[in-house]
Amino acid sequence: MGAISYGVSHAQESPFPAEEQSPISPDKKWAYIGGDAPKLVKVVTSETEIDFFEQRNPGTAPAGEDPELLWAPDSKRFGFNYSPMHAHHMTFLSIAFYQLRGDKWVAVDSPADETKGPQLVQFGKGYLPKHFDPRHCAPEWDIMKLRKWSDATTAIVYAPCYGRTSGKLEAGFLFTLKFDAAGNWKIIKTHQMAKKELEEEQ
Repeated sequence: MGAISYGVSHAQESPFPAEEQSPISPDKKWAYIGGDAPKLVKVVTSETEIDFFEQRNPGTAPAGEDPELLWAPDSKRFGFNYSPMHAHHMTFLSIAFYQLRGDKWVAVDSPADETKGPQLVQFGKGYLPKHFDPRHCAPEWDIMKLRKWSDATTAIVYAPCYGRTSGKLEAGFLFTLKFDAAGNWKIIKTHQMAKKELEEEQ
């Protein structure tokens, strides 16, 4: 048998340059291509399904925070971590969720609307400890990332809080999101990270 590429035989090798190969869906039907023009393509035809630059207009991300795509294990959903266009003095990271309907990918509700203020203030409303006020977090550090999928319908989202004066990571939260068949989600659990967990994030 020939070389394996994207989980298929040599006769069906990937049409994408090796240096551009990025996460492929668990069912081997879709591939994410990173770089300056991130996109989702069909493996068999190399046809572009989603042009993330066109849809999301990602801005300049901080070092080490390039856009990334994380697949749900059944290949029916994914989260796209990226940096939307934002003011130069800010560090701004957000998530876009997509779900497969038929043979087309559609955007579903994302955790927060970056046009309506800090994401943690919006997203955490009603789900944060009563003693914690997200408005005390530094507004120039607005970060929300999909950490992982724990199963096909459950996503773990990470949101840190940096001090307004210290600029240091002072708190962090892991939100567990549960998706229904239509792609709607709700928060079913909030975990405030312990000091040791925060140290590991530094």
